[in-house]
Amino acid sequence: MVDAEKGKRAKVTKNKNTNLPYIDLKSLIFGAAAYAFFPLMAYQHNIDILMAFAAIGPIYIGYSAKTKVKAILLGIVGATPLLYLAFGGLLGPYGASEMGDLIITITILSLGGIMAFFGSYLYKDRAKTKEEYEEASNVKGTKNIPINKAKRKKFEDSGSVKTNIRNLFLPSRKKK
Repeated sequence: MVDAEKGKRAKVTKNKNTNLPYIDLKSLIFGAAAYAFFPLMAYQHNIDILMAFAAIGPIYIGYSAKTKVKAILLGIVGATPLLYLAFGGLLGPYGASEMGDLIITITILSLGGIMAFFGSYLYKDRAKTKEEYEEASNVKGTKNIPINKAKRKKFEDSGSVKTNIRNLFLPSRKKK
């Protein structure tokens, strides 16, 4: 009976190489699309205010990356669609020169990395603030579940080193 139940379950394959980092492809695709979409629409329809919203893409990529190095690398990868649009001439007239190509490439990719780094910084800052709030209010999450923290007793010197060590490290019910 147990073997029949196991046969009905879908096999879950795990990543054999656990050293590979988890990459959130949804946020990478949406972030790269936003980073390319807003400048394209701003240029095509002559609405310059839309250029400011292009920063949403790399910040979202960095926020979901959670670590700074991974955020920078994914921000650079997420900036490649904008680089493709710039070289394709869809963002305005483009005069091809070797130095101009290099400057545009470095500028677009570095801006993607810097904004993604800022997104990961926002994630770390929010996580730290959330943790401090939970500690201060003794609740966890949004459901206001009380946290049962054991109150630590203050150390009392008994005069004996052996008793002091036992009082520090053994639970109170095992002290004798």
